[in-house]
Amino acid sequence: MSGVEEEIAAIRSRLRESIPDLFGFDVVVGNVQYDANTNTVSAVVEPGSEAQEQLSRTFGGVQAKAGGTMEFEFGATRE
Repeated sequence: MSGVEEEIAAIRSRLRESIPDLFGFDVVVGNVQYDANTNTVSAVVEPGSEAQEQLSRTFGGVQAKAGGTMEFEFGATRE
């Protein structure tokens, strides 16, 4: 693997590990893509199998529905 490919793989791995920590319920990080034209990385996130139950407990036992996807886009910068 070239240096750039290794960096992209490391960023994908870090996003897969870090994004779930941003939510108070179970999420799954799906597709993580790098766009060389815009120098951005996008990640698709959707509720995990435990999300509905976790949200219900959080809101005092109300019936909660969890579905759909969210896409996040991160811009890369140079230091």
